[in-house]
Order: sequence, then structure tokens, then C-alpha cells
Amino acid sequence: MKSHMLARWPLVAGFALIVGACSESLSSINKNPNAPTDVEAQFLLPQALRSAVENVYGDFHMLSHTSIWSQHTAQIQYPDEEQGLVRPENMQGFWNTYYSNSLRDIQAVIDKGRETNRPNVEAVGLIWRTWIFHQVTDLWGEVPYSEALRADEGITTPIYDTQQAIYADLIQTLKDAEALLDPAGLGFGSGDILYGNDFVKWRRFSQSLRMRLAMRLSEVAPLTAAAEFVLANTAGGFQSNADNAMFEWPGPPYENVLYENWTGRDDHGMSKLMIDTLASLSDPRLQLYAEPATQDGVYRGLQNNYAVPPLSIAYYSRIGNFWRRDGAATPTAIMTYSEVLFLQAEAAERGWIAGPAATLYVNAIRANMNQYDAWSPANAPTDAEIDAYVLQPSIVYVPGATGRAQIQMQEWLSLFMQGSEAYANQRRTDIPTQVVGPNLTTSRIPVRFSYPGGEQSLNGANLAAAVARQPGGLSLVDRVWWDIN
Repeated sequence: MKSHMLARWPLVAGFALIVGACSESLSSINKNPNAPTDVEAQFLLPQALRSAVENVYGDFHMLSHTSIWSQHTAQIQYPDEEQGLVRPENMQGFWNTYYSNSLRDIQAVIDKGRETNRPNVEAVGLIWRTWIFHQVTDLWGEVPYSEALRADEGITTPIYDTQQAIYADLIQTLKDAEALLDPAGLGFGSGDILYGNDFVKWRRFSQSLRMRLAMRLSEVAPLTAAAEFVLANTAGGFQSNADNAMFEWPGPPYENVLYENWTGRDDHGMSKLMIDTLASLSDPRLQLYAEPATQDGVYRGLQNNYAVPPLSIAYYSRIGNFWRRDGAATPTAIMTYSEVLFLQAEAAERGWIAGPAATLYVNAIRANMNQYDAWSPANAPTDAEIDAYVLQPSIVYVPGATGRAQIQMQEWLSLFMQGSEAYANQRRTDIPTQVVGPNLTTSRIPVRFSYPGGEQSLNGANLAAAVARQPGGLSLVDRVWWDIN
């Protein structure tokens, strides 16, 4: 871990007060009588960052939902979600954490920036709020957005906005935030635990996120997608791995959530699709992503959608110890330079931007493999391994439809342990082709989260209107707006 990051983490007792009580529904979010009425942005931002990262990349959210439904990993014990048996209390918990904790805190940061005339504070708040909201809408589809977080105005049953409207506003919000950022302006003191008040990097993160959001629209609104991607790409985006949005964990009591899971549980392993793909490509990331099975030392993944694994769990590979046994301080990847290069490669292949798609594609592979050098040099691919890998006939770029599929497959591989983005991109592209196991109870692998019970009971009219606009509405197997493949 980079030592300078530790100093930026304000270990203050006020964290406990800032969190506040979770509500049963967005409609019940009000002032917390136990929390301070005025908290500085430098204390609010760390909580908004950490709570969102812990939610999106946590063991229940990622390992038991998005990562298994993108077929990166598998549940080797208690495989309810492998079968499409979603536990309502988990859905409620995810929703509460997004709205009652992370979004509430980051909205307070935005408000504080406006009240004190600190544009950088407002801008960072807008960027992070956009990142959180795009997670929420990608998982549920239509969600409260324009009227969300406005209980102080008397709006306690907010309407659900269409995903099309949400995406348009998310992209515009990022543009507005970028215009506010001033590299020489005031920041958060020690509170910016992501970029340390480097507002050039915050702007590049925002531009990169605009590329991601634009590409998400590639199938449902290709003209809008192309236009917005060109604007974001022209603006900039990540320039190297030094720009990566990596959330670094400072140590107890704030350690990587996957490490914390490993200390007490052993419910998850590698999927058959991931292990087989890495092995078939002679991919040097295999020893980083996975551990050999303890029983026989073989890299072996479990086919997803089993109620009971065919073999003892000792025969299945676990997730690599970079994230588990050795992962207390392993940083969490929020967005990386390699993802930006893959997005640019696909945009070039589609004819949206100039530039050789083949070069962008190879550079994206290299950037992903190289990003681990700083944290796991023992298991990170060497330069020689990377050189040999990209020269394999199965990896060499082939222009056209084949090339696009190669880009999307390599992006799926690169998004390992970035469950929500891997899940979203697989739904957008249908690459790789998923294999369905024998015990799936739904008609397909789930393609959305289910709405929590609190919303159904306390904001039922607005939820019903959203359900009526969405195919299937409440079902796990009915796609969100942008997922038309």
C-alpha cells in the first residue's frame, strides 16, 4: 500500500455518528436525531466513499450476486443465489445502504460545497453521487432519482425516473462537475481518501466514467452513445495506471471487505467459465485470480447454478489470496485505465473515434496485467509473460465482429473482482456466452435486482408505476432498459 494514503484517512469517532440509522425504505429517510446537524465535508466524504465501496464490492453484494451472475465466481456453499433464490433481506439491505447511507452522505457533501462556495467540494460530490446512482439504476432499472434525497422538502414518496432519463442526467451531471473543478482550488483537507485533492485526477475519473456510461447505451441508443463517447474521449479520461480510481484500505477496522469475509467464511470459489477461459488462453493471470484446489493442486472452477457441488469443496479453486488471505490492504478497483482503453478500443472498432482498435486492445490487456505490479509483484504477470500472451494467435486482434468480441471477452477477464461492472458489461454484450447449470430455478440467470419489500409497502404507488413501464417489472429475469441483447 502507498504509505501516503494512510495519512489521508481521518480515523475519527464521528464516523459512527455520520452513518445514521438505516430506514426500511427511501420514503422513510429523514433527519437522524442522533447525528450531528452540521458535519464538515472532509468528514462526510470518507464515509460516502467507504460505505458505497463496501456495498458494491462486499461479500453479499458482489460475491453472492453480481460476481456469480457474471460467472466470475461461484458459490460453493449456501448457493441460494446460484439457483436464483434471492433473499429479500439482502435486497433491502443493499437499497438501504445506497440511499440511507452513501447517497445521503454524498448529497450532504454537495450541499456543503454549495453553501460554502467551494466548487471542488461540490464537483467531487456530484461525481461520486453519479457513480453511486449508476450502480443503483444498472441493478434495478427505474429507481427514485430526481425526487430522491429530498425528504427535507417534504418528498417522502419519490417518483421513479425512467432509466433513459436517469442516464441522460448522469452524463450531464458529470459534465457540470468537470466544469466546476479547479486544480488550484480548495479541497477536503485530509478527507479525500481517493485522490488526495488531486482534482486533475478527479476530472479524468469523471471523463472516464462518461465513457463507461456512453458505452452502456451502445445497443439501445447507439447515436446518443456515439456522440457522448466522442465528447468524453475528446475531453480526456485516464492516461495511465497512475490515474486509476483505487480505494486503498488503511487497516483495522477498515480492511478490504473480501479479506474480512475470508477470515470467517469459505462460501465462494472460482467459476468453471473463468478458470477454463484463463487456462485455454494460457493466461498468466490464472495464478493471481485463483488458488489451486487444496485437495489435488489443480485449478478447477465450479459450474454455476448448482444446488450442491458435484465434488467436495476441497476440489474447487478459491479466489486468489491477493484478495483473501493476503488481502487486508489490497486496494479495491473502482475504475481503471485498462477499462478506459477497452472502451476506446470498442469505440474505435465501432467507428466512433479514430485510432487503431488493435493497438488500444493490446494496450488495454497490458495495462490490466501491469496494474497489479505495485501490490502483488509475486503473482503479477511478468513483461515476458505479457509479451508472449498478446502474440498468441487466439489473442491477436482480428478486425470486425471478431475483434469486437475479443475486446469484450478481454474486458470481462480484466474486470475480475469488479462485480457490478462485469455484471453490467456482460449483460450489455452477452460476452462471454454463459453456461447454465442444472439447478437454476429461474428461466435465465438473473439480469436485475429485485425491488425491496420496504418500497413495495411504503412507496407502492410510485413503484407500481415504474413496474408498469418495465417489462416484467419485479422479476429477476426481465432486463433493464439498456440491456436488449
